[in-house]
Formats: sequence, C-alpha cells, structure tokens
Amino acid sequence: MKKSFAILSILSFLLFLAVWASVKSEWILPWDQTLLDQFGKLDWLGMFSIFGSKTVIGLCSIGLILFLWFRKKDFYGIVLVLAAVGGGYGLNTIIKNAIGRERPLFPHGEEGFSFPSGHAMVGSIYLLLIAYFAGMEVKKRSAKWMIYIVCSFLALLTGISRLSIQAHYPSDVLAGFFLALPYLYICLTGYEFFTKKRSIQSKTNKASFTF
Repeated sequence: MKKSFAILSILSFLLFLAVWASVKSEWILPWDQTLLDQFGKLDWLGMFSIFGSKTVIGLCSIGLILFLWFRKKDFYGIVLVLAAVGGGYGLNTIIKNAIGRERPLFPHGEEGFSFPSGHAMVGSIYLLLIAYFAGMEVKKRSAKWMIYIVCSFLALLTGISRLSIQAHYPSDVLAGFFLALPYLYICLTGYEFFTKKRSIQSKTNKASFTF
C-alpha cells in the first residue's frame, strides 16, 4: 500500500477518536442539532440512503464476489470482500452498542444506536472496494481517478442522506467516514500482502519446474 494511504488512514482514525471524544463530552451536541436542522430541509437527498441499505450492499458484494471468482479467480479478493464488508458491519455494531448513543428524536423509523453511522461506514467500504477492483481493470490513470471520484461521491451522498432523513447526527456520519478508511486500509494491506506472497511463490515454483 502507498505510504500516503497509510498516513491518511492514521489521520482518519485520529479524527474518529476526536469525534468520539466530542460526542462523549456532549460539547458537539449543539452543533449537531443545528446542522441536523439544516440538512432536514434537503429532503431530496434521502433517496441516496438506498446505497447504504443492507439489500444494495449485499447485492453489490455478491456481484463483486462473483466477478472475482469467475473473471479473476481471486480467492484472496473474495476473502477481502467478506472481511471488509462483513467485518465492517460487525465492527460498526460493536462500537454502536458500546457507546450507546440514541438516535435523533425524529420519525425516521430506524432502530438501534446512532454512533457511528453504518451507512456512512459500510457504504464507504463497499463502494471504495468496488473502485479498487474496477480501477485494476482500466489502464488510463484518468479513468482510475474517475472511478474513485464517482464511488467516493456516492459514498458521501450515502452518508449525507442519513442527515436529510434525520436518522443520524452529523458527528455520527463523520465518525462513520473516518472509521471506514483505516479499517479498509487494514483489510487491503492484508489482501496485498497475501497476494504478493502468492505471486512470489508462483514464480519460485515456476522457476524450479523450469530448472
């Protein structure tokens, strides 16, 4: 993994801890409420919440797994998707239950605790995973950037949509974004380590056979 990605992931995790501390101390609550009221006026953003639903994430993850299996024969890639998306859900649930922050008092119809936002966190993870593997399929650098920009923008809209329907506070969404990046970095680092190790072993075996 690139060093810049590692630095960005560490910074993102520190920002997550900072948001967590601000929520625990409750000094951010007035800002949360003010921003939540403003986003509540943007009803049209609510439609993007579907990108963070379990159904869409599940279908996209299955589609990605099928692509990795039939097109790439990438077993480690499949494990990556399961660990990143499934593990992301698990980590999000554990933190939510540990912190126990109640959701905003609005008729959003959502259950469970609020911090951090699962839509922001897991939505970002699976969309960036799609960008990661899709980027491998194109050669032009500009095309790779476009894929990452589109997926990142969809992740951003997915998180913000939770504010428009008043299901989360802004700090919940920020925390979800900030936690997604370091968790994804850990998963991708493991994936690239084992992929590289397999590649080295394959070349070694091939050289031995040729000899």
